[in-house]
Amino acid sequence: MRSLFFRIFVSFLGATVLIGVLLLALALTTDPYRIVFAPHEERLSRIGKELVEAYRTGGSAALQEIDRRGERKEEPPAILFLNSEGPLSGQQVPPLVQQLAAKTAVTGERQAQMGPHGLPLLAMPLGDGYILVAGVPPPSPLERFFDPYGLTLRLGAAFLVTGLISYLLARSLSAPVRMLRDATQKLASGDLSVRVGPSLGNRRDETAELGRDFDRMAERIGDLLASQRRLLRDISHELRSPLARLNVALGLARRKAGPEAQGTLDRMEREAERLNNLIGELLTLSLLESDTRGIERIPVDLQLLVREIVEDADFEAKVANRRVRMVQDEPVAVAGVPELLRRAIENVVRNGVRFTAEGSTVEVCLSRSGGFSRPAARISVRDHGPGVPEESLAKLFEPFYRVTEARDRQSGGTGIGLAITQRAVKLHGGTVRAFNTPGDGMDVVLELPC
Repeated sequence: MRSLFFRIFVSFLGATVLIGVLLLALALTTDPYRIVFAPHEERLSRIGKELVEAYRTGGSAALQEIDRRGERKEEPPAILFLNSEGPLSGQQVPPLVQQLAAKTAVTGERQAQMGPHGLPLLAMPLGDGYILVAGVPPPSPLERFFDPYGLTLRLGAAFLVTGLISYLLARSLSAPVRMLRDATQKLASGDLSVRVGPSLGNRRDETAELGRDFDRMAERIGDLLASQRRLLRDISHELRSPLARLNVALGLARRKAGPEAQGTLDRMEREAERLNNLIGELLTLSLLESDTRGIERIPVDLQLLVREIVEDADFEAKVANRRVRMVQDEPVAVAGVPELLRRAIENVVRNGVRFTAEGSTVEVCLSRSGGFSRPAARISVRDHGPGVPEESLAKLFEPFYRVTEARDRQSGGTGIGLAITQRAVKLHGGTVRAFNTPGDGMDVVLELPC
């Protein structure tokens, strides 16, 4: 995954490595000693000519006299050689100086080497076999940086430091984005209490502003949803009273009306009952969407509960030439609220009966999944109806959502049953999903932790 952290880190580190490679290429393709010795070559050449002239006129004694009088105390030490012979002045020199002069005599080219105590030594051919070996002042810090003998170590240290800085900078820039991503995932899953402001501390950059905007958005969404739930709950409660009075009025009307009015009154009673069921489901949905932390959970025998639901649904489905049958039945127990679990499973089974084809059977499976590490109860309800469009599967569990194809208001549903199922299962720490099955129908799978 190409995360923001990875891209920032690689960009900074790549730029640093590229600069280092260019510096290294520059150092390796340039005369490694030119930077150190170029400022001294003219002066050393002048000194060499003076020493050659003195030797030609006075021999070794002249060179020794120059050293004795100290006429070049302000100059760096300089020793004159002739081919591979020893110093013409007869003085004792370190082996390194002798070797440097011999190498210059063989190659005929300038040679340079770091001498003892960090003193750079330069051997220059002067012509006619004369060779001058002299020390030069140590290079400045900038010149030492470009010294190829220590360039690799310094570049490695530079890569390490810049890599660490790049890592910390990339982490600092991407950490708030990861935090916001985690928060948005929690918000999308229904956790409206998530906030990122406290985690961002005293940051004052753009990501901190984005985090504060996210907190305001989450708070606003929470307020709107809470207001919507209160409205549904209050309307449901307020509708109960006029509905009860309507039922009383229907009873009185039946006593006074003649036989010809009974059909109309029966229709009114059915619609009143349907409205009463809708209000009950709205109140249940409101309860499940409120704070349910105080709900007491007890052990529930799912095998017994599912059997009862299947038997009741099968008895009612026979009237419409449909059947409900258990095709798999394993003993499974969960901790939960029996009435909520009954409503959750029953809504799915009755939904399957409502939409399965006439003469077909709704198949219910109860099994255990997840192994010993994370055991779960798996309830599968498959019908043989027309199914739903793939893009509508994820929306089936939203309140009042209806699919326009094959599953419409003529089915008699309220559009809340599956929403109650989803919230009841989530309350018990489980999941519910819907799939179109090959051929025909739909399969709704509920999973609850054992």
